[in-house]
Amino acid sequence: MNRFRRLSTSVAATTTAAALAVALTGPPASARTDDLAGLWLLNEGAGQVANDLSFSGNSGRLGSTSSADAHDPEWITLPRLFLLKRAALRFSGSQSVRMPDAPSLEPDGVTVLARVRSTGPGAFRYVLSKGAFQCENASYGLYTGGDGGLRFYVSDGTQVHLSADAGPGLWDGAWHTVRGAFDGQELRLYVDGAQVGAPVPAPVSVYYGMPTGDDFYLGDYSGPCASPLGFVGDIDAAAVIGHYDDDASLAQ
Repeated sequence: MNRFRRLSTSVAATTTAAALAVALTGPPASARTDDLAGLWLLNEGAGQVANDLSFSGNSGRLGSTSSADAHDPEWITLPRLFLLKRAALRFSGSQSVRMPDAPSLEPDGVTVLARVRSTGPGAFRYVLSKGAFQCENASYGLYTGGDGGLRFYVSDGTQVHLSADAGPGLWDGAWHTVRGAFDGQELRLYVDGAQVGAPVPAPVSVYYGMPTGDDFYLGDYSGPCASPLGFVGDIDAAAVIGHYDDDASLAQ
């Protein structure tokens, strides 16, 4: 059993994010076994660490210090799956989980996934982001955009390339699995396995080495912004895959 299948079994056994598990079970034949750059199930339920189960070593720290502080998202308990403990993180707009900069989080092609729930985060709120250029943009990000919906984007260092927009109807208080994908040629966005709109052409390279910072953030954006850009809602699990995953058959 290869590592992708071992990890997918772990996901299926410990979280209701079944779609996240499916996305990790069927990489393209050309994908290497080290393509899974980060897998955070967020089932710890307490403490300052979100463990990375991908074996890439990209565990994250809650808040801005090693001790509890105002920037820590809140641990919430989810219904158990059989006898297994499950948890998620609740963000209220100015909390984050920070994963230090790492080469594995800077692939040429990237797929990001998250299991999210909200009743309306607002505009320009980040589910996740990698790097920051002032208060402008990340290298890649999954955020609500100006209309409060959901979009995935990549930056080539000069221009930001945006996916189709899932729209604010996504935020209905239910759990949804969202996925943004970039293969070096096009951007795609999926919600609960269904592609949103059409692929957006983007024949560019992702720009890394952002001048303001290069860390990866879950639930926030790290630029020096006058207004908070953090997510408002719950995140149950998240993953980063260092290739383009074109399997659109995520479980509902």
